[in-house]
Amino acid sequence: MGEDSSYAVHGAYAICSLGTRPARLIVPASHGDYIHEQPQLNVFDYLSMTHVRPFGLCTSKSNPDVQAEMKKVEEAVVAPKQDIGWFKSLFTKEEDIPLEELPPPECVAMCVPRTVRPWFFGKEDVKVGIADAMLNTCSNSCIYGGQITIIDDGQRK
Repeated sequence: MGEDSSYAVHGAYAICSLGTRPARLIVPASHGDYIHEQPQLNVFDYLSMTHVRPFGLCTSKSNPDVQAEMKKVEEAVVAPKQDIGWFKSLFTKEEDIPLEELPPPECVAMCVPRTVRPWFFGKEDVKVGIADAMLNTCSNSCIYGGQITIIDDGQRK
């Protein structure tokens, strides 16, 4: 274990690159190993909503919920009139700005993390229950493209 790595425990904080806030990592039932009376995590503690809690809002354009919000906005948007100025409007007709020239809307939806595989880079030579111990250097990913990293190991020091 490197100098900067430590074991992750129940209550550790993680962040998703496409989320808006950190979230706690939870272990519903202890694997039997503790650090400072806190249940230790292993690399199999990756299940969405069971172990990995929501990261606030999701900004991924791959997320179907975000796509649904974008569709609602696009359906509600009417192309704005091009501002040509008062004097010029006496001689020129105002025109609609083509929708394809407008920047795409920035939409978000509630985060429901979708992690589908165990955490990467666990401590292979230390087992917590039946799996490798989880370190604060472990990472995971969401099927919507977010990269999940641990920002606090959760240990009471």
